Amino acid sequence: MQLQFLGAAETTSGACYLLRVGGRQILVDCGLFHGPEELKQRNYGDFPFEPREIDAVLLTHAHIDHSGLLPKLVKHGFTGPIYATAVTCDLCSIMLADSGFIQEAEVERKNRKRIRRGQELLTPIYTAQDAADAMNQFRRMVYDEEVEIFPDLRVRFRDAGHILGAAIVELWVTEGGKTTKFVFSGDLGNLDQPIIQDPTFITEADVLVVEATYGTRAHENRDDRMERLAEVVNSTMERGGNLLIPAFALGRTQDLLYSLRVLQDEGRIPNLNIYIDSPLATKATEVFQQHARVFDYETRTMIKDGRSPFAAPHVHYTETVEESMRLNSVSGGLVIISASGMADAGRIKHHLKHNLWRKQATVLLVGYQAQGTLGRRLQDGAKEVRIHGELVKVEAQIETISGFSAHADQGALLQWLRRFRHIGQVFVTHGEKESCHGFAEVIREELKVPVVVPKLDESFVIQGGSTISAWDNQYQDLAIPDAFAGVLQVAKGAEIELRAVYGLAQRRFRIDNHFYTLFNVGTARQFFAKLALARLIAQGKLAKGVLLAPGPSPDWEEVLSESVPDTSYVDVVTREALAPAGMVQSAYYYLDQIPSTAATGYTTTKQGHDVENVYAILAEGLKPQLFTTAHDLKRLWQTLAKGEFLAESVVKTLLSQYLEESLYVVEGTGPGIHVLFGASFEEERSFAVLSNGEVGVRSLFQQLFDLASKVR
Repeated sequence: MQLQFLGAAETTSGACYLLRVGGRQILVDCGLFHGPEELKQRNYGDFPFEPREIDAVLLTHAHIDHSGLLPKLVKHGFTGPIYATAVTCDLCSIMLADSGFIQEAEVERKNRKRIRRGQELLTPIYTAQDAADAMNQFRRMVYDEEVEIFPDLRVRFRDAGHILGAAIVELWVTEGGKTTKFVFSGDLGNLDQPIIQDPTFITEADVLVVEATYGTRAHENRDDRMERLAEVVNSTMERGGNLLIPAFALGRTQDLLYSLRVLQDEGRIPNLNIYIDSPLATKATEVFQQHARVFDYETRTMIKDGRSPFAAPHVHYTETVEESMRLNSVSGGLVIISASGMADAGRIKHHLKHNLWRKQATVLLVGYQAQGTLGRRLQDGAKEVRIHGELVKVEAQIETISGFSAHADQGALLQWLRRFRHIGQVFVTHGEKESCHGFAEVIREELKVPVVVPKLDESFVIQGGSTISAWDNQYQDLAIPDAFAGVLQVAKGAEIELRAVYGLAQRRFRIDNHFYTLFNVGTARQFFAKLALARLIAQGKLAKGVLLAPGPSPDWEEVLSESVPDTSYVDVVTREALAPAGMVQSAYYYLDQIPSTAATGYTTTKQGHDVENVYAILAEGLKPQLFTTAHDLKRLWQTLAKGEFLAESVVKTLLSQYLEESLYVVEGTGPGIHVLFGASFEEERSFAVLSNGEVGVRSLFQQLFDLASKVR
C-alpha cells in the first residue's frame, strides 16, 4: 500500500492525502491552498492523480483548507461517495457554495480587465452550482460508528474537538491477510474549548498522520484568554474606537460570541453592539444552532437558561452590502467580527481600510495567520499595507490572542499522543516547515517512535512494519550537484513520481525556488512557436510548406511573424500553443519586468563570478522571454499524448527531430538558463529539469530517465 501527501506537507493548507491499497484509491480531505502565490497556484492546476480513479473521499471537517477542492474533484470526474459527519455535511453545503461564489466574483473582476486588454478570459476553479452538485455525493457518518465502506476497508469517525462536526479518521485496511490501522488526526482541538466536546483519545495506530499547526507553541490558557479579551475590548472602547476581529466564519466566530456573552454576563465588559458582518458566518451560526444537541454541557446550559450567545439583543447579523457599508461610517464603539480569518478576503478588508489609519481602533487577531496573508503582515508589524490597490497607514493597535485558536497547541497535542499504547509510524503534517520539523523532534524525544515530515507530493510505501519513501527508494541514487538551482519532476500520467526543488529563485532577496516557480525556457521558445505553426496548419489557416522552411534550424518565431504578419508571435503562441495545452501559468515576460514568482537566472563570467542574467536583455535585443513551470510542462505532454492538441500522427512527425533514444527531448539554453523537458508516450512518463543556472541539468535529466527506466 502507498500513502501520498498531496497537501498540508510543510504547510498549513491544501490538506489532501491519497491512500492506494488493493487496487483502490482513497482520499482523506481535498482542501484549497492559501498563503504564498506558489501554493495558491496549485488550486488552478490539474490534480496529481486522475479524479475518475478515486473510489471515495473521507472528509475530516468543513474548513475550506480541507474541503475546498471537492467541487473541482467532482467537476473533473470523481463519482464516488464523500463520507463526513452530519454537521460537516450541513456546513459544507454553505461553505463550498460560498467558496464557489467568491471564485466566480474574483474571476469576473479579473475578466473585466482582461476584456479591455484583449486577453483570453479566465474561468473559475468551480462555481456555486458545481458546489451544489458536489453535495449530492456526501454521505453522513455518525461519530464512533464503524462502517465497512469497501471489502477489507473499515472506517470510523471520532470527535476531533476542533470545530463542530470535525473528525479524527480511523481506517482499517486488510491486505494479504494483514490488517493495518491508519489514524488521520485531521485538525485537533484544545481541551476545554467552548461549545464543542473535547477530542477523543485514540489508543492504537500502525500509521498516524498528525497535525502540527501549533506544534512548537503554547496557547494562553482559557482564563488568561478571557482576561486578555476583556482588556482589549475595554481599552478600545475607552479610546473611542472600533474593535475589528478578523475571524473564520466557521468555529472562531461562534467561539467569540460565546466568550463575549460570558464576559458581559459577568460584568467584565459593557453591553456592546456586536456585528457579525459575514453572510457565511450567519449561515454557519444557524447550522450550529440546528445541531445544539452536540454542544458541550456548558453551552447547552446557557441556551437552556435563555442566555444563548448566538441570539442576544446586542448581537446583530448584517445581511446586505449596504448594511455592511453603513458600519464604515461609525468611527467608534462597535465590535465587528468579519471574515476572512486571515484578513485576505471578504468584508473585513473594507473595515480594515476604513479603520487601520485610526489610532483609536484595534485589530484583534484570534487565529493562525499564514505566511503571505494580510493578517500575517499586520501581526508582523507592517507600518503600511495595500488594500484594494490603496496604501493604508497602520495606526490602529494590533493585538493577538492565541488562546482562541481551534488548533491544539504543543501541550495538547502531546497529551493526545501520550494516550496511544501503540504507534508504528508517525507522519507530521499541517504546519509551517519549522513547526513540523520542531514538533517531529519533540515526538521522537518524548515517544521514541519513528517520525517523518513528508515533503509536498512525497509518496511512501507501507509494507509490513516498514515505511519507505518511494522517492528515496526509486531515486535514492540521484546525484545533485551542489550548485544546482531549479526543479526536478517525473510524472507517470497524472501521478507525480518525483518532485524536488533546490536553490534560490532570487539570490539577492533569498527567495527559494518552489514547484510553481516560473523558469525562463531560453531557446526552447522555438519549440512552442513551432507548435503554434502546426496548429494553424491543422486548422487550414497556413500552408503545410511553412514548416519546411529552409535552413538546418530556422527561427520559428520569425517564421511565425512572417506567416501571421498582423499579430505578434507572442499572442499567436499564447493562443495556439499555451492555451490549448492548458499551460495557464506560462507566459511571455521581458527580463526587466518578470513577476515575483519567476526565477532570476544566474550565469558565470569568464572571471568566474556569478551574475544575474539581466545581461541577456542586451543579447536578446529586448525580446520577450517565455517562462513556464514544471506543472505546465506535465500538462503539455499529457495533452500531446492524448491527441487533444493535434492528431497523433501529426504530433509524432512534429516531434521526430526531438527524439533521443525512446524519449522526445526539448532543450533550452541562454545566459543563466538551462532547461530540459521530455516524454515517452509509450511509458506515459514525462520529465522536466528546469534551472535558473547552468550547472548539472543534462546530467540530472539523464539520471531521472535512467532511474525511472529501472521500474518500468
